[in-house]
Amino acid sequence: MTVKILTVGILMLMLVSVSVSIGVTPSIVDVKTLKSKDYTVPCIKMKMKLIPAGSFTMGSAKSEPYRRADEVQHKVTISKPFYMGACEVTQKQYYDIMLPGFDHESWQYVRGPIHAGTAFFYRARKARYVYEGGKLNLQHPMECVTWEKAREFCRKITELERKAKRLPKGYVYRLPTEAEWEYACRAGAKGPYNVASDGKTAQQLKDPKYIKTFANVGEGKPIDVGQKKPNAWGLYDMHGNVYEWCLDWYAPYPNRDDKDPVGPPKGTQRVARGGCFNGTAPLAPPGVIARADSFSSIGPFMRSASRGRFAPDVNFYAIIGFRVVLAPKTSTQK
Repeated sequence: MTVKILTVGILMLMLVSVSVSIGVTPSIVDVKTLKSKDYTVPCIKMKMKLIPAGSFTMGSAKSEPYRRADEVQHKVTISKPFYMGACEVTQKQYYDIMLPGFDHESWQYVRGPIHAGTAFFYRARKARYVYEGGKLNLQHPMECVTWEKAREFCRKITELERKAKRLPKGYVYRLPTEAEWEYACRAGAKGPYNVASDGKTAQQLKDPKYIKTFANVGEGKPIDVGQKKPNAWGLYDMHGNVYEWCLDWYAPYPNRDDKDPVGPPKGTQRVARGGCFNGTAPLAPPGVIARADSFSSIGPFMRSASRGRFAPDVNFYAIIGFRVVLAPKTSTQK
């Protein structure tokens, strides 16, 4: 009897061991060989989704509502799979990496010089809109972050994960290229947005109620990440909340099909994609955020093909954040 009990106990332990090894948490081997569909970066608790290699039509059809001249369609091939953050980088994730030991709970806004690395948010005050510091909203997307600060965040994660030997060969954490961003955003969708729009009329595609099911837009401020409907690849907030920095300099698209494009070698503005909680920022004068309700629609800059661009050193726009990819190191990276 004792032998039988012991044998059953050993079998149960073996089953538990097996279930752990094949459980929800992927093995590092699966991540390093890009076989796992989901991955949470240990050093930052950032959820990632595997984006398969493939080809797509970048840009917008001439018949698409709100189409702009810089969205010329062309075929783009993404030759290697990569991981992309399921959500925009949050304030907590940013501070945990950029300011280790930062006291989130006791931090209070003090009027005066901008504190190193602080996040701002956008809010109404006395019937006019101003930028003002406030308490940290740790699950809000990080904003008021320059392009280079976003890149520094990526470099720090790369260093930590490289030391832990968890990086696929030739891969680094970085900002997505503009092509990678649009490819991941669409997730196979060909319409204006990355959610199913078959059967929708042109007027319905302009409807704020429809757009707000998958995008935080027209609300005047960011919200916690991951609250809206995700796309087919499990990515949240690709439309709205905050613009997301891309790796590329802004320039007209090449008049040809392309493979793994990284943009021009130099420029004056960096690409930012996805629109923001206001939805109409590019229509406002430089340095001014226009109210979303001052326009007839909030949809133009939410579209998958819409291209935003900003000076890379801008550090006071509460509409700009970023998302991270684990992807092949590009030829333009230092």
